[in-house]
Amino acid sequence: MVKKAVAAVAAFICAVVCVLVAVSLLIGGGAGEANATTCTGKLTPVGDGTNGPGDGGAAPEFEGASQNKTSQVRIPLTPQGKQELPRWSAAQVRNAASITNVARTRNLAPRAAVIAVATAMQESSLNNISGGHADSVGLFQQRPSQGWGTVPQLTDPVYASKKFYDSLVKIPDWQTKPLTKVAAGVQRPAEELRGEYAKWEQSAGSLVAEAWGDHAVTSEFTGCENDTSATSQTAASGVVDPVTKLKSKAPRSPTQAIQAARKANGMSGWYRQCELFVEQAYGTRAVHATANAGWQAAVAGGYAHAGDSRPPPGALLYYDTGEYAGHVALYLGRDQVASNDVMTNGQISIVSRRELTDGRWRLRYRGWAEPRFPAHPGLNRI
Repeated sequence: MVKKAVAAVAAFICAVVCVLVAVSLLIGGGAGEANATTCTGKLTPVGDGTNGPGDGGAAPEFEGASQNKTSQVRIPLTPQGKQELPRWSAAQVRNAASITNVARTRNLAPRAAVIAVATAMQESSLNNISGGHADSVGLFQQRPSQGWGTVPQLTDPVYASKKFYDSLVKIPDWQTKPLTKVAAGVQRPAEELRGEYAKWEQSAGSLVAEAWGDHAVTSEFTGCENDTSATSQTAASGVVDPVTKLKSKAPRSPTQAIQAARKANGMSGWYRQCELFVEQAYGTRAVHATANAGWQAAVAGGYAHAGDSRPPPGALLYYDTGEYAGHVALYLGRDQVASNDVMTNGQISIVSRRELTDGRWRLRYRGWAEPRFPAHPGLNRI
């Protein structure tokens, strides 16, 4: 009886310790990186949201070189509903950059800038207009009669942004609440308009990532779905990819590009040529000098899906590497990508997406973009 009692106590202690360890890993993220146990479908807090982005996690390695983790900035996104991805003019992009830079100078987390830029997209289409509903003016359509400031002040993007952030940081848990609720809490629109900010989240994330710097990214891919209902449906059908069909402006279709990439599995000669690889998989000559250049073109063109971890087959997946060039891989479907260098320098390999985010490279996922290349053939190596 004594032995059984001792054994029972030991088992209980072991169970408690295991639970505590599991909880500590869940809260701390293990080595600072997301993994399957952290998938809750909610936004991941970044620092305290007031005093900067916080710890970016353990330093990633790319092609054997450890990267500076302090330059990594996460902008967690869980877009609600259908997203609008328009093409923005140079003036509109500059206004988004002004809003973003005010967040940076105030040492706010990038999430604040995403909320602010999305709000300005809804209120003014990122135009610093001198009029609007009643006495509303500026990027955020703030009203002098409601104490926001004078007309000259509110049509100054810097002043208007500061006033927006003053109200934003007073909202409890703004870092993890849905964007549209936080924006509505600041703007206080009519009840029927409170949900209108949600559709700008991806587009705002793209412009903020562009303005924040080369190492700003819009999400950290965890290898699991955010939408549990979609997950259960796809699991039941045995299909893990959405039915989105991409239209390529290059000679090859997405299906043909996937076939070409699969045939290239094991091929050598692609050291640090990720952008060239995905372009030639689509049957076109080099268009962008680097993956980062390709991502920036997608952002500017309005076809970047920042932070969306459910790309369709044929999509181009972009990653922050901590270096100027970045990385891009071709999504094959069913959680597989074709990528150069990931297993062996210069060699094309077909691996799980987790190999890029949780393997030895530990890259930060930016988002995906549709394949849009000039409609002309090139000298194809695949």
